[in-house]
Amino acid sequence: MKVLIVGDVFSKLGRASFQKNVKKIKEQEQVDFIIVNGENTSHGRGMNKNHYKWYMEQGVDVITLGNHAFHNKDILEYIGDAENIVRPYNFSEDSPGKGYVTMHCKGLKITVFQVIGKVFMNSEHGNPFKAAKKILENVESDIYICDFHGEATSEKIAFALAFDGKIQIVFGTHTHVQTNDARILENGTAYITDVGMTGALDGVIGVKKEIIISRYLNEVAERFSPENTGKTQFNAILVEIDENSKKPANIDIINVIE
Repeated sequence: MKVLIVGDVFSKLGRASFQKNVKKIKEQEQVDFIIVNGENTSHGRGMNKNHYKWYMEQGVDVITLGNHAFHNKDILEYIGDAENIVRPYNFSEDSPGKGYVTMHCKGLKITVFQVIGKVFMNSEHGNPFKAAKKILENVESDIYICDFHGEATSEKIAFALAFDGKIQIVFGTHTHVQTNDARILENGTAYITDVGMTGALDGVIGVKKEIIISRYLNEVAERFSPENTGKTQFNAILVEIDENSKKPANIDIINVIE
């Protein structure tokens, strides 16, 4: 089984790059299951209903979110009915949507869940380690895949090591910068600290560079605006899972610049 996981799709350029590359990779690699982080899909903040429908047309199986999950209020109209959208499981219990979903692929049950980090993030979120432990103890599945949405590399690495061999794939999102540490851990978990971003190459994690540079140089906050022109990057990982042992056999980084 081959699982394609695509890093944060950011606004117009991200959508264009996603559509072009996912179709190509799916055919070339015979991908069975596609996961995408979509919390920045609509103008860099949240995901509207039209873009959710668009992901379904592209053959996406599961969409994960993050700290921008509800920044586009449109999502509140459909997230309750959607069976394949995952927001952080350690959000407050009364949050809209689901913290995990269980799908079926090639005769196997796949549970995809997301936790959000606490280091340099909102400290009000629940403990991501305890949240993951709760899912593993209460949700029966053949394969577990976790999107760790966080700032700190140390927190993500510690999480992966804590659940090495218990969660088949742990991938990081949120920083929008692909890390160079994709590997199979000692007990069999396929891991990368951050999958990266699909969107503008020459912006600052998707935002127009002039806005961010001015913020740092002049210390004046300006409303973020996506970079919608120029080169693009498509960041993802491709993980192959042995269907008999249910263990990852290989993990490859994908980084396409156009």
